[in-house]
Amino acid sequence: MRRNLAIIVYALVLAFPAHPHTQRPPAGETHSGLHLMSDSEFSRFLERLDTDVGQWRSELRRVDVDSLALEPRESDELERSYSRCLQALDNTQEEIQKLSRKQMLKLDFLLLVDLNDLARNLDALNRDLANPLSEGGRSAAHRSLGYAREVLDVDVALEPMIVGFERHVLAFAGVIDATLERAQRDADQPRAQQ
Repeated sequence: MRRNLAIIVYALVLAFPAHPHTQRPPAGETHSGLHLMSDSEFSRFLERLDTDVGQWRSELRRVDVDSLALEPRESDELERSYSRCLQALDNTQEEIQKLSRKQMLKLDFLLLVDLNDLARNLDALNRDLANPLSEGGRSAAHRSLGYAREVLDVDVALEPMIVGFERHVLAFAGVIDATLERAQRDADQPRAQQ
């Protein structure tokens, strides 16, 4: 019973659209470290993230997996890691475009999932590049480590974006939760007065 109720509440929260002008929660209702971005802050954040994703895609496209002359098994794994990173960038950019049109908590969560997926994929690609089993000798190993540094730079640039966006999503969810609780209390008061 509780599980079903939790699922229903979670589904309602995800389906609850954001108002075009979000309001900050009243004093005392926010948790330390959470920050609900205003409409203009959120727009700037999405624009900056979209620009960064385009730059990261350009940087990753410079990684030439074929030039590393890896053993076949390693080459396949590296190619899969590389493809997953590019797909995660595409997914992230798609969610940014959706959120640029309309902010909803559901879309915020999807973007957060995509950003975390991108971070995991970058970590895997970096690991694969940093530990190559190359048949190409020292020059291929040196090139692979150079690529690993570039991927790490992308990963490092992504981290503060994720943290800032997590704080926004949690604050946004808190505002929606408080609004739903307030609406429930307001609905319960007339019944109690009758």
